[in-house]
Amino acid sequence: MAEEEPQGGAPMEPAGETPDSGPQETTASAAGGEEDSPYRNLLFPLIVVPAMIVIVAVALYAGVGAFTGDEATIDENLHRVLHGGANEREQAAYALVAQLAENDRARAGGEGPPWEVSETLAPKLADALEGLGEDEVKLQYVLSSALLHLDDPAGEEGLRVILALGEDADPEGELKFHALVSLGSRGSPDTFADVSAFLQSEDQGLRILVAGYLRFYPAELAAAPLKGALGDPVLAVRLNAAISLATFGDSAGATLLRDGSRKDIYEAERARNPRNYARAELVRENRVRALEGLARLGRAEDRALLEELAGGEDDLEVREAAMRALKSGN
Repeated sequence: MAEEEPQGGAPMEPAGETPDSGPQETTASAAGGEEDSPYRNLLFPLIVVPAMIVIVAVALYAGVGAFTGDEATIDENLHRVLHGGANEREQAAYALVAQLAENDRARAGGEGPPWEVSETLAPKLADALEGLGEDEVKLQYVLSSALLHLDDPAGEEGLRVILALGEDADPEGELKFHALVSLGSRGSPDTFADVSAFLQSEDQGLRILVAGYLRFYPAELAAAPLKGALGDPVLAVRLNAAISLATFGDSAGATLLRDGSRKDIYEAERARNPRNYARAELVRENRVRALEGLARLGRAEDRALLEELAGGEDDLEVREAAMRALKSGN
């Protein structure tokens, strides 16, 4: 995998790509590199996503950073959300979410939260969400994400509504993308049907995304659709499905992981379309993630491949990943 959201206490730390990585390839891949995604300019989460992503993702959609300088408290921003004009409500919602994100980052760093959160915040946000008009879908996403972060069931329901938006309301699929990030990173069995349905989407970017996020759901739910995704026409979907299955200890995608650990498969994709996997960094990160998947499986039949890469691979990071995989199998 090659692209990553900002980190905040993730159990592992994949490498990151910036949203201005250029037009030659997209950032729409957890196992990256496919062309023609509508998400070319977004940072994409990978297989490993911190729980706080339900808040951080908002920054990627509308530039929350523009509002973080506001000295208003969370309660003051909440008041603006409830009683302000249309533009003021939206800005206050983003500012409030940015403050919740600051609290998360502080906790992840072992510090106290800089913003006080009152017990009335969640119910008041739920009331505000219920009162939104049909044309306020962006604000609906922001409030739903905040509520999900606060463990209020109204947040999950609001995001499920976002997933069902038509093309007129969400023409580029950006809101669906962020709703999938928020729900997928939680892995609640209640949302499995909503999220896994996007493995059948015509939008390859959403398929790539979901194939990565299904690893957060129980294996008894996610394994079967992930095995189906191993036959997807898009390489990034197949690789993400294989990596997700490996987190369950399922070797159904092991052949793909072996192929993904070598250069050949990416060179073939680049020969098919020069925009695919054109950056060495992207190929490197995919190979490392594939090796990490093989390490989780710990199969004896992969040892010769790992030894080959550990002993003779030119790319230092890939060689080190192969060495770690060998060590984990001892």
